[in-house]
Amino acid sequence: MKRRSIHIHGLVWLTILLAALLSIIPMPDVLAPFRPAWIPLTVIFWQVAQPSHYGLFFAWVAGLLMDALYGTVFGQCAMGMLFMAIAVNQLHRCLKMHPWWQQSFVVLVVVGLYQLIVSWIGSATGRLDPSLNYLLPSVTSALVWPVLTALFHRLHKRIIVI
Repeated sequence: MKRRSIHIHGLVWLTILLAALLSIIPMPDVLAPFRPAWIPLTVIFWQVAQPSHYGLFFAWVAGLLMDALYGTVFGQCAMGMLFMAIAVNQLHRCLKMHPWWQQSFVVLVVVGLYQLIVSWIGSATGRLDPSLNYLLPSVTSALVWPVLTALFHRLHKRIIVI
């Protein structure tokens, strides 16, 4: 198969765009609470893969994109992404060293932190009823993590990044 050349920033924003599309695809009401947190997962991946290029500002911009996408209070998702990025920034070396099942556990906790902050801000502003359903995306995100990282690594190998 022919390899194509692309700039790393283009690849990263392409994956963010794909994650945004997966985040807004309609799902049946029964399955909607189980939707993985696609954009936070993508941000976590790029923070671990390229920590010197994608850090707190990148996560904050991705969070603002999520605020615009979901129509939430401006800064709600951005604040959650920022706290999530701080945690990932501290743990990125550990995430690289550990096997996929331990990485999935860390992803469960970090995405759970993101979901907690977004849920807390949503309930504080009166736009969201507090319940434990906000934790369901963190569970499915942890289950999807190994597949997503394998897919992104494969994409990274097929495309020459400059």
